[in-house]
Amino acid sequence: MLKRFKELWQNLGVKKAPQFERVVATIGQEHFVIRELTTEDIKELIEVQRAVYSGSLPWARSAFVSELVSPLSHLYLCAEKEQEIVAFCGCRIIGEDGHVTNVAVLPEFQGVGVGTFLLQQVEDFAKKRGCRTMSLEVRLSNRDAQRLYRKLGYVSRAIKEAYYDESNEDALDMVKYLEE
Repeated sequence: MLKRFKELWQNLGVKKAPQFERVVATIGQEHFVIRELTTEDIKELIEVQRAVYSGSLPWARSAFVSELVSPLSHLYLCAEKEQEIVAFCGCRIIGEDGHVTNVAVLPEFQGVGVGTFLLQQVEDFAKKRGCRTMSLEVRLSNRDAQRLYRKLGYVSRAIKEAYYDESNEDALDMVKYLEE
């Protein structure tokens, strides 16, 4: 049984063709490798979350696995600096909406433009799949992220009460209407 599980686990990430071609991007004055995430990156993604969210983990290993191997159309990207993940972003296509599921940027790389770059890449992915909107939820207390999303064209839609399980914090539901 364990052998079968290991084979399944190893094959999960190779089911489908890549959605994104690996690139080197100059953001600010620095070079980052932008590439698609795989299940092999999950340990590093958890470490990035710990650094960004003061030790808490909004997403468990199982949530990452579920998203990365989902048969639904999705794109999860990371930015690497010196072969270490410094930021990641994910998007899942639901009908005509590209839903941003997760964005995290290590504190020392925030404000450089890495998050903006990753969000623009998942937006391009969503547009190519016929999406008319992009949506996301953000903690009410996360004013910096809200500022970034507004700068990128997102507007507030609603407040989702007690949205975050671990803290019971409310979320601001935001949407961006994509141009045709």
